[in-house]
Amino acid sequence: MIHKKTQAADNDKILISVKETCELTGLSEKTMRTLMKNNTFMVRIGRRTLIDKKKFQKWIDRQS
Repeated sequence: MIHKKTQAADNDKILISVKETCELTGLSEKTMRTLMKNNTFMVRIGRRTLIDKKKFQKWIDRQS
């Protein structure tokens, strides 16, 4: 039951970590970081690098 609540909370996130993005897409961290350098879906907050989930989804949609 706790897992379902956690999963639902993850769906509500606006920003996700590089690791979470890799888990969702199946891409390696190296590939993800290369994509982040060339696109605008990356957000820096202090030392953390996060992915704007909506911008990343739009970028994926444009690729197909």
